[in-house]
Amino acid sequence: MALAYQIIAVVAILLIGYFVFKIDPLHVTGEKIAIIAMFIALSVALQFFSLMIPLFGFPSMRIGFSQLPLMVIGVMFGPAWAFISGIVQDFLGLIVTPTGFPFFGFTLNKIIIGLIPALLFSKKIKWTPRVAYIVSEGLMLSFLVGALVYLWVTPSIVTNGDVIEITTTIKLIFSAGSIVMIGAMMFFLNILTKKYKKYEYDFSISIWAMSVVLVEVVVQLILTPLWLAIMYDIPIWISFLLRVVKATIMVPFTIIIGYGILIIITRLRVSNRKA
Repeated sequence: MALAYQIIAVVAILLIGYFVFKIDPLHVTGEKIAIIAMFIALSVALQFFSLMIPLFGFPSMRIGFSQLPLMVIGVMFGPAWAFISGIVQDFLGLIVTPTGFPFFGFTLNKIIIGLIPALLFSKKIKWTPRVAYIVSEGLMLSFLVGALVYLWVTPSIVTNGDVIEITTTIKLIFSAGSIVMIGAMMFFLNILTKKYKKYEYDFSISIWAMSVVLVEVVVQLILTPLWLAIMYDIPIWISFLLRVVKATIMVPFTIIIGYGILIIITRLRVSNRKA
């Protein structure tokens, strides 16, 4: 079964590669390679310092910001470089932090992490700031509702061999915390959208927020639990619940930190143009 999914993942990677290089031919310059190499190295370093949480005794859930540099590469350099960077980062990550045999599903994850923002920020897709803002807030609200529903229908989880009952008190605390976190993120998103309106042409914060939420949902909440179920027989619903908790915390921080990096890049570009 695992071999069949390995083959499916490889086929998916090849098809994505064909599509990506068809719509975004690769343009190579020394400056691009140097900057991309720096971000890949940063991603690998962040992966090394990430916190791994064991599920059923396996190191199955990573908490950290290693995906952020890959997303920035996608925004800055487009789909083709996002595709290449995902493959290179996955290869180097296996060397730095080996977690067992290579699984091409995770390689596909790394590609998608950079590819989603690359496509959303692509000039081929036209997003007005208003539409992007509505979509990003709609995604966050949908994520919140889905997380809360899933939480309240789940009686317990198993982590590192221990069964943890999810009591009503825990559910209430998590629900309140999730509502506060997502509500605060939507509030700050509105403020940041107005404050950094002058950067909307280069890097729209609404599109960035939409990218972060989509990456979290597609990669962390859908694909990764599927790969773990195939590799380690970890039930998808258990892995999913813990990732919902993680996502509620990580999404707001990723949006804020990532957009701060994009603003710095924009300012550096402006300074270089003036110089």
